Amino acid sequence: MAQRVRLIGQFFLGWQDICRCDPTGTAEAYRYFRTTPTLRVPGKVKKLRGKWAGLLQHRVNRSGRLQYWVDEDAEVVYVEYAGPYP
Repeated sequence: MAQRVRLIGQFFLGWQDICRCDPTGTAEAYRYFRTTPTLRVPGKVKKLRGKWAGLLQHRVNRSGRLQYWVDEDAEVVYVEYAGPYP
């Protein structure tokens, strides 16, 4: 089933910046979020640790990152960060 994607807070602008810089990579990330957001992809998706524990990070390109978490019950992907490597 397709997941909904929600941008939290001010990260909508970061998403727009990544879309302008890499529309293909952002479209790929969006498709990934809608279909298999919890699948780990080596070199592309990883589980974060430390103060970001509980978040996943999707690498859009060399510098663009999307950090998110998935509410599987509600079928929603919440993007907490969109922008350059933090």
